[in-house]
Amino acid sequence: MNAFPDWLDLLEFVRATGEINARNGTPLPTDDELWAAARRSQRVVLPEQIDNGLLAELRDAFNDGQQPTRFDMQAVVLEIVRQGHHAHIDHSGGNTATIYAGSQHTDQNGDARWAVTAGPGWFARPDHLEPVADTSEFHIGPYDGVWTIAVPDHISSAEVAALIVAVIERVAEGHARLSEFPPLPVHIHDHDQSDAAEEESARGHLHD
Repeated sequence: MNAFPDWLDLLEFVRATGEINARNGTPLPTDDELWAAARRSQRVVLPEQIDNGLLAELRDAFNDGQQPTRFDMQAVVLEIVRQGHHAHIDHSGGNTATIYAGSQHTDQNGDARWAVTAGPGWFARPDHLEPVADTSEFHIGPYDGVWTIAVPDHISSAEVAALIVAVIERVAEGHARLSEFPPLPVHIHDHDQSDAAEEESARGHLHD
């Protein structure tokens, strides 16, 4: 059907398009849009009707370029600050990047703590530059780590910031119950069975 080198050329074109989309903050294309863009490139003769096998390869190439589950942690911090809250990124061991946000206080050991922590992420460049994170690993919660919120896939930096701000405001109000939050995956740590069951009744999306 199509010459193999030409197919590899098309995949590279699609991957590069994904990189451009990532820089521009463009949403992920639908299957129809991705197939149409590949046909318009004229690098390979593709049928008008979508071939699911070829589409899967195109989607993998596009995602390799756009990294749709990756987001800019510095953009998250800037948005939190824009909304009137403190936030900063620090390395918390090795190349790990963590967001510290909200009010600061001193714990019983005399150590400085921030109301909310979010992470982990990592630094894409040396000297702790370009902090980024992946939604598959990123969690948000109060500093004591009793519970955390897992962010959805394909979320923007602005949406991550909105979730962190929500946690900051709930902690500031003293409303640390999970029922105060949007219906997102939540992980509870060190709760006894009755507490976990009560929170599950309130939210319906809890994981030990």
